[in-house]
Amino acid sequence: MKIAKNYKKHIFCLEGDWQRDLRNKSSITASLMFLHQNFDIQYIYKQCGTKENLQYYLSIWKQKKYKNYSICYLAFHGKNDSIQVGKELIGLDELGDMMEGACKDKIIHFGSCQTLNTDPRNIIRFLEKTGALCVCGFKTEIDFLESSVFDMLLIEMFQKYKDVSKVDRDINRYYRTLVRKLEFKLVHL
Repeated sequence: MKIAKNYKKHIFCLEGDWQRDLRNKSSITASLMFLHQNFDIQYIYKQCGTKENLQYYLSIWKQKKYKNYSICYLAFHGKNDSIQVGKELIGLDELGDMMEGACKDKIIHFGSCQTLNTDPRNIIRFLEKTGALCVCGFKTEIDFLESSVFDMLLIEMFQKYKDVSKVDRDINRYYRTLVRKLEFKLVHL
């Protein structure tokens, strides 16, 4: 069983464009600010509108100076087995190639609809390729507000444990209704 090195896990968040109307200000940033102001969780936030943006920021995140940003929070639209970046769908295999070997002691959270609605073998392959402690996310269409609140609860819970299996246990124990409604899934090796 792999465990995290630290209790404090800062966030590296990449967010897609949620709306086609540029006047719409929907964003996960309010949740990140809440976690920072109330739990002293640091974060790095960048928006990605293209696959190239995504690759660029993931390559920068791999640098040693960002090692304490151990929760990679990918907030995008999603489809089965993929995230949507701009108009492109990027599957778990391709995303795994982008992050290959760079996720030791890191957690990958998909704050997106349906990304983990895939064959469990695809998730295991992603975990093995990236070397991540765990991958988590949703299997169904999710409501932005409910999933944002759930994401905050989850990230705060990750601060309490080094062993991600305990997070899985407690998130299912204390937030069972939301876990079922959002079809949340946490997978670790």
